[in-house]
Amino acid sequence: MNKTNFNQAGGFPLKTERLQELQTAYEIFNHLGNVAGNLSILSGCAVTGSSVSDGVVVINNEVISFKGGYVAANVIIIEEPSNKEFENGTTKNVYTIRYATFGTAATSWPWASFKKPIETKAIPTDLVSRLEALERKNAVFQSGGGMVLWNKPANEIPAGWAEVVNWRGRMPVGFNPAEFEFNAMGKMAGDKTKRLYESEMPSHTHGYYDIYYSEAGGTVPISGKYGSNRSDNDNAGWQMARTTDSAGYGVAFSIMNPYRVVMFIEYVG
Repeated sequence: MNKTNFNQAGGFPLKTERLQELQTAYEIFNHLGNVAGNLSILSGCAVTGSSVSDGVVVINNEVISFKGGYVAANVIIIEEPSNKEFENGTTKNVYTIRYATFGTAATSWPWASFKKPIETKAIPTDLVSRLEALERKNAVFQSGGGMVLWNKPANEIPAGWAEVVNWRGRMPVGFNPAEFEFNAMGKMAGDKTKRLYESEMPSHTHGYYDIYYSEAGGTVPISGKYGSNRSDNDNAGWQMARTTDSAGYGVAFSIMNPYRVVMFIEYVG
C-alpha cells in the first residue's frame, strides 16, 4: 500500500495531487472483496419479511454500501454527484456518492445471486467438521470391510478398488445370532442343486389296477400255492382298483442358495 509522509518540516506541499494519492492508496481495499467473491454480502442486508436492511456488498471487485428497502428482483448502482463552487465562481462535481440498492437500470444484478460467505475464522471449523463427517461415512470402505455392487466390466473398476473374489457366485444373507445358519460372520453354506430323499417327500400313495382270476361264480381256492387244474377253463378275469402302501414323511429340506453371511449396516450420523 502506498504511503504519504505528512509530518515533515519546511512546509508540506498539500495540494490536490496529495489528496488524489490518498484516494488511489485506499482503493486497494476493494480487492479484499475478492476474498468473499463477487456479489457477496460483507455485512448487514438482513432480510426481515419483505424488507432488507442496509449493509455492504461486493459488486465487480468494488466494495460498496447497500441501501436497503423493500425486496425487489434486481440490484443497481446509484451515483449521486456532489457539486461545489470553486474560487473562480464555477460549480463542478467534486465528490460522487455511490451505493447499491434495489431498482431497475440498464445494468443490474439479481438479488438472489447475493450471498453471505462463511466467516473466515469459521472456515477451519467448518472444513474439519465436514471432513470428519465424510470420514465417518466412508469408514466402512476399508480393506476387507464394506463392499458395493459394480455393474460394469471388470477392466473398468476404478483405481484403488478390486473384485472380492471369494464372493463369486454367492449372495449375501443378513447376520442373525438367533439362527444357527446365520449366526457367524463369513459363514458359507448352501448348494446350487438339491436331491430329494424319500423322507422329504409328503406322505402319499399311488393308485394302480390289479387283475385277478376266479371261477365265474366266485373265488378260486388256492391250496399249497397251486391253482385250479387245466380242465378248469370257466374262469374270468376281474379288475380291481388298488393303492400302494403310503410313502414319504414330508420332512422339510433346505432350499438355500449358495450364500455368505454378512452384516448389513447403514450410516446413522
